[in-house]
Amino acid sequence: MTTLYIVRHGQSQANATGILQGSQIDTPLTEKGRQQASLVRQQLQSRKIFFDLVVASPLLRAAQTAAIIAPQVTTIFDNRLKEFDYGTWDGQLEKNIWQQFPDCFDEKHNLLPGASQINHGETFSQVTFRLQELFAELVNWRPTYNILIASHGFTIKLMLNAILGINRLSSLNEPTNAGITKIELTPQTQTLYYFNQSLIGKI
Repeated sequence: MTTLYIVRHGQSQANATGILQGSQIDTPLTEKGRQQASLVRQQLQSRKIFFDLVVASPLLRAAQTAAIIAPQVTTIFDNRLKEFDYGTWDGQLEKNIWQQFPDCFDEKHNLLPGASQINHGETFSQVTFRLQELFAELVNWRPTYNILIASHGFTIKLMLNAILGINRLSSLNEPTNAGITKIELTPQTQTLYYFNQSLIGKI
């Protein structure tokens, strides 16, 4: 069994300023973000959860988060874990995008399908496919590993789509900064144990 502990990066500079940050935007962690990652490390260690491997998005905010949580563990950077590409919206203020394109979001500002026709970014299915491919590789090549995955909010939502086949993805809010999701993989099964656990919750 391959066990994935999937963490969204800590708060980044773009998060702190309300900028929509997809795969084209690469800002570092804030001091708060570094503290969040440090707290995750402490919480995991206190529960004696250790890792055989780290697989991280190469974007700076995720790479920094992984390095703080598991500094001594071999890390592989995988482009498939990069954040969703919001196309021409990347780098713009979120509040401006919500105002200009209200039909692309629900009342909680969850992105709806079809926005790629406007912003020329990625589609949900494109990212879901690459994540399914990654999971298949991990379960085949690391069948007994505990793996830390460091990735991004919308990409983590699409991980759940990859294993659960969520037809209405907007019903799932993005995980919070440093929130943890646990998934177990076998050649026959893909099981979600929990999603977006806070640091106070059971890790």
